[in-house]
Amino acid sequence: MSDEATDDSLTSVRSTEAEIKELIGLFDSPAFARRGRDIEWAVARTLEISRRQRLELLEMVHCRLRMWAAVTTGPHDWQLCFHGPIDYIWQLTEAPAPQFNESLIIKPKALQVASQNLVSSLERFNTRWEKWVSRLEADTINRQIDHYNKYYVLEKECVVGSAKLASRLFKPVDRISPAWLLGHFPLIDMPALR
Repeated sequence: MSDEATDDSLTSVRSTEAEIKELIGLFDSPAFARRGRDIEWAVARTLEISRRQRLELLEMVHCRLRMWAAVTTGPHDWQLCFHGPIDYIWQLTEAPAPQFNESLIIKPKALQVASQNLVSSLERFNTRWEKWVSRLEADTINRQIDHYNKYYVLEKECVVGSAKLASRLFKPVDRISPAWLLGHFPLIDMPALR
């Protein structure tokens, strides 16, 4: 083999190698990995948008919780106006911890008004939240989820060369629906007034 032929074959190999590296650089990761990352991001973004919208709708509930705490001496005062404890409301609404005044003299009328206003505010929130959730447009993300569930294992099999290995840790992603979203951000159980 002549030196010229060797140089041509080395140039050809280097050229092919450079093209492969360029191709790999364009895609940075296999299709299945990109598809999984995209779904993870889309679901997380949907949850974050929903959480922000929910917190915005909860602003008046937070205000009513502060008002209720301002006319009570402690968390046990729920017994004066409700049939059951209401401490779960702070957690479900992501409200700041209540600030009670232990030396306060409770005024029954003020407590009754604050309790009724809290319940009314919770009812309005539940109505608005349920309406917002029911109008959520999830067609685009659900199409992505369907493609992920359908093609992820196939694309991974093309890379790893084994159907068994490709499907080993695969878990289908649930479609986004109002029920799915309410599972993450539920309606608030209504406390019963005395």
